[in-house]
Amino acid sequence: MNAQILEATTRHAPSITRLLNQLGYPDEVEAVAQRIEENQRPGYKIFVAEVDQQIAGFIAVHTYTYLHTGGLIGRIMSFCVDEAVRGTGIGTQLLHHAEQYLTDQRCVKIELNSNNRRTETHQFYKQRGYTQTSLHFVKKLI
Repeated sequence: MNAQILEATTRHAPSITRLLNQLGYPDEVEAVAQRIEENQRPGYKIFVAEVDQQIAGFIAVHTYTYLHTGGLIGRIMSFCVDEAVRGTGIGTQLLHHAEQYLTDQRCVKIELNSNNRRTETHQFYKQRGYTQTSLHFVKKLI
């Protein structure tokens, strides 16, 4: 299945909200639209995959630097393919597009987090050359 990859705008908020809900992150369309708008700045990109005029997935990335090492780092912040089309190549197309964007930005590596319960997603990343290198710790403040 071939997708057209586009840069997300606030008009994609309803579709992205639906996909975030599939991941277990329910939210209001207005809040997602606001975050899309807030992320329209240098170093941040949100891409959507469109198939037959329907949004089939999205990937959000940004770039940053570390204090302890040189080079620009790319980070995949959020990534989801619609449950109805998983396994059709949409995720691979989105990932390749994001990787090319981050390569064009001169990133030296790409990082991401994936919830422990998403074991199929872990396999997806491993099959595409990603390796687990650390543990991710979180402390909620609110």
